[in-house]
Amino acid sequence: MKRITGIIITLALLLLIPQKMDDLLPPEHVNKQEDYSNKQESEWYVMGIQDTSEILQVKTSVSSTNWWEYPSNIYTTERDGDDLLVLVNKQFKLPSTYAPSDLVKASKSGIRRGESYQLRSILIPDLTAMINDAKSSGIDLSIVSAYRSYQTQVNTYKYWLGKNNNNIALVDTFSARAGHSQHQLGTVIDFSTKEINDSLGDEFTNTEASKWLTQNAYKYGFILSYPKGYEKITGYKFESWHYRYIGKAYAQEMIDMGLILEQYLQSKTL
Repeated sequence: MKRITGIIITLALLLLIPQKMDDLLPPEHVNKQEDYSNKQESEWYVMGIQDTSEILQVKTSVSSTNWWEYPSNIYTTERDGDDLLVLVNKQFKLPSTYAPSDLVKASKSGIRRGESYQLRSILIPDLTAMINDAKSSGIDLSIVSAYRSYQTQVNTYKYWLGKNNNNIALVDTFSARAGHSQHQLGTVIDFSTKEINDSLGDEFTNTEASKWLTQNAYKYGFILSYPKGYEKITGYKFESWHYRYIGKAYAQEMIDMGLILEQYLQSKTL
């Protein structure tokens, strides 16, 4: 009976996922000290978009808790935030004081819309190579979200609670609480493309840009954080646009091991 109830709750939450995602930061909540002055936000609506992406097959035991819930015990990350393999999830959080010391404008890589976003300088060479190779293959990539401070994430999470009648269970399926967001690392990029007018959401899944990233991003050190079919492991719904940089060598090792990012980082931490 409990399992049936859990399934019903899960289906209800998925149906109620709001039409605008976590990674579209509400302009009125942007920390004015951050370089978002030119950021162009747009609403994301699910209107007849058919998700044809493959569901990854995963063998996992049925959890006694719902996949979107935070555990009762929360710990500070065991690795420093500057470590490319630091595990940041619903159990391990970054300190509120952490911020990368080497942030630069994403535009240094040549990615479209990069002038309004910041990333760690450590990933710029590989991102530059990826953008250039994508262009050579006729693929357009743009950026719609990157580094976010701890306080920005506080405001983002509060915004989504307000938009969803303080439904914590619902918001936790797609928006990270402050300290638990990979965006605070400065090594995460939310991609988009001209194919969908640089918008953000599930419509990115079926673009040529998304398909190209799926096949090639790891070669440049970028890994999809929240793949389809792994909600019970990642704690978040599928996000086809959210990639985290861990470096080419680690990314190749992860692929060779047949793991997703969450599993790989756990293997290096736990």
